[in-house]
Amino acid sequence: MSSTEQLPILGRTKQEMFWVGLQPMLLQAGYRLRPRHSPKWVPSWTVSSVPTFDAEDSIFSLKYVMDAIRTSNGQKVVLKLLRNDPGNQERENLVFFDDPLRRADPRNRTLPVLQTIPLPESADVLIVLPYGREFDSPPFHCRCEFVEAISQYLECLEFLHENGICHNDITPRNMLMEQSKIVPRGSHFRAPLTHTGTPGLFRWRERCSQAPNKYFFIDYDHSFIFTGPDARNTATILGSYGNYPIPEASSEVPFSPFAVDVFQLGLVIRNLIRNYPALEVFRPVSEAMLLADPCERPTPAAALAHLQQIASGIPWWKAKLPIRSTGGGTKRMLQRILLGGYITDSFSEKDSYKLYC
Repeated sequence: MSSTEQLPILGRTKQEMFWVGLQPMLLQAGYRLRPRHSPKWVPSWTVSSVPTFDAEDSIFSLKYVMDAIRTSNGQKVVLKLLRNDPGNQERENLVFFDDPLRRADPRNRTLPVLQTIPLPESADVLIVLPYGREFDSPPFHCRCEFVEAISQYLECLEFLHENGICHNDITPRNMLMEQSKIVPRGSHFRAPLTHTGTPGLFRWRERCSQAPNKYFFIDYDHSFIFTGPDARNTATILGSYGNYPIPEASSEVPFSPFAVDVFQLGLVIRNLIRNYPALEVFRPVSEAMLLADPCERPTPAAALAHLQQIASGIPWWKAKLPIRSTGGGTKRMLQRILLGGYITDSFSEKDSYKLYC
């Protein structure tokens, strides 16, 4: 029986042992992992009175992404494993985005690669990325916050398409926001509605009070770069999209990947409108992006103009009025009003965060 199989309940998984093996090398390179991933880890609940499921080091991790602290400046970052797989173009795409001219474009809302770390005896690498959280958590407070976020995503999508890039996997888990101004105390990577991975009050600032905020697309492992003149109007692909209801997706009839991007972002917008009834005024934007005929869907630039046209017709005071999510619940609404945040249980939040994957 292997040492992994002998681990007790909440012991480290086989996937986590990958990071345990890298921990000494990463620490030497200037990146400190959470205590759970130290080779000398002793579960804190075995030597203290802290309940097992309330202990931060009871939170397990995934194999392909890991949070860390940069020892040089205390910055929280994310380490992502990139396999040396010919079918995965993410490394090539990230190099493309980091070209100085493209990085200077304000619409380039892709996360910069802070460092690339070669792995010993492997062609795989780790890339170091800035830390972020899912773009719609904490919830939107008012219409102007929604407009700011979606405007940035449409701007970035137009930038991608102008450069012949289709994202091909636009979902909420691949849409980040920079959290330092919104959640000054920070958050736990694997329990994002806690500050430290332990139960307590999770507090944040309303985004509208901290504007401008920064939003990003991540995960380009399914994306394509097309070259040549007018690539965005001529490029085609074949394939399916799993649970995505992409009407034109086919394994036999070629279709435009750029129109798929518009459709996928349209789905995200439609779901937000369903969750926030006060956003109903923006439904025409999502409905246009979700037209069954891909040729009739707007470009990201046209969708952005449509969004901003609607937003300009909303009085400034109304744009800043609080909006409520249908899924928020009265209990959490009262906690936010009375306490300034949510009282969260770290265990209930575990394994809910699969960004960067």
